[in-house]
Amino acid sequence: MMRKVGMGVDFDPVHKGHIHLIKEGKKIGKVCAYINEDYTAHHTPPFLSFEARQEMCSELGVEAIPVKGLHYRLPLSYTVPIRIHLMANDGVTDIIDAAASRLTVDEVMKISKEFADKEMLMGIPSSWPDRNLIRWVAANELYANHHKKRMGYHITHTYKIDNETVSGRYIRKSILETGRITAPVRHLLPDASIKIIERELKDGNLSLKRDNDTLLHVANTFSKSKLLTIANINVAAAEELVMGRPYNTEQEMHYPLRRAGYQHVLQNLVISCMERKVTKKEVALLIDNYSKKGITPADQKISSIIERAYFVARASRILDASKADKIFRAGIKDFWQENLKEVANLSEVDLKEIKSLREKLSYEEPPKDLLAGVSLKHYETKQVNPKTVCALTAHNGELFAELRIPNKVIMGKLKLPAAEITFLRYLLDSQLVPVGAKLELQEEKRRIRIFYGLTQ
Repeated sequence: MMRKVGMGVDFDPVHKGHIHLIKEGKKIGKVCAYINEDYTAHHTPPFLSFEARQEMCSELGVEAIPVKGLHYRLPLSYTVPIRIHLMANDGVTDIIDAAASRLTVDEVMKISKEFADKEMLMGIPSSWPDRNLIRWVAANELYANHHKKRMGYHITHTYKIDNETVSGRYIRKSILETGRITAPVRHLLPDASIKIIERELKDGNLSLKRDNDTLLHVANTFSKSKLLTIANINVAAAEELVMGRPYNTEQEMHYPLRRAGYQHVLQNLVISCMERKVTKKEVALLIDNYSKKGITPADQKISSIIERAYFVARASRILDASKADKIFRAGIKDFWQENLKEVANLSEVDLKEIKSLREKLSYEEPPKDLLAGVSLKHYETKQVNPKTVCALTAHNGELFAELRIPNKVIMGKLKLPAAEITFLRYLLDSQLVPVGAKLELQEEKRRIRIFYGLTQ
């Protein structure tokens, strides 16, 4: 039987680094490229249309398979196991990948299997070399564990010209800035890519555009509470986006997102979610669907994100919140089972601090919902009732219920115990967990019932 080799790429455009991978893949079998059709892995519209990239593949004897709907919804770490599933489901037998690695192939395979056995893709420390490669191999191992279908994973050296890795970003930037393929860039491209890019340049088809009408409408008109329903927007991002209005271009939105602590790729993802009006509920249901199929690892499930928020909210009374978050990501099962050296190794938190936290913290499940008090003026309590539309919002770092009555919005500060308000804040900052609220009348008092996750 002919082996089928998968590549997870943008091919935007196909350059000589890709040619090296294709040649290595053809030594194994028929090569299929799983190409992002609508948005790149960096969550931006592609430089070249799918049809142009498909044509480049055809010239090289590679079958181009479109991947749609992932990269304007999910962070890259979430899309990797889904792409592994797509390949396996299509009958791919092998995957070809490249890495300029400081780890040996055997080390990558060993580490990846350990993460797969723990069902952890989020806990790979960002400081580790070849983190992305480890995630891909671990996702392949995890899929094999769940579905008894293991694809061979082949890692080859990264192709270099004059000891430099070929950069698609450099190629795109140069062509867009100069309006032509300069000699240094031509050196990096195969003839087929040059021919197609020159044609697309002539026809004015390069650098596909966003739907700016929708994007600017969302950025300029959505309230903070409505922005908080958009996937990958946290409290700080919603506040900064509102303060930065009005926007006339996409580029202007990057500054407030940067102030909110978002790095460049995540800024692109937020802007894509705004452009497509992607809600947290939509993404949560998507993740849950893949979870039920055994594709999403345990640490990426919505229930795990909620558990992490609750753990960090409780642990942050004892330990710095960022360290508590690292401990959870490094393996919460190991923490509760007191495999603390392993947690210290992956979290890079001092073992003494982890031991101290474990001694002071016992396991506790997150509550199913929260019941908050709300500060309202006496006359405002008469204006609202259980049918009043309620949402959550923020102002100057504090959380409020936003109550909408005809021709008016009433803002009431939420009243919760400190640990619960911290938990709620972390849920809103999770970027993927949907959170909803409902006004309840209890013995003449107004309360806000807060729901989260797949139940809201």
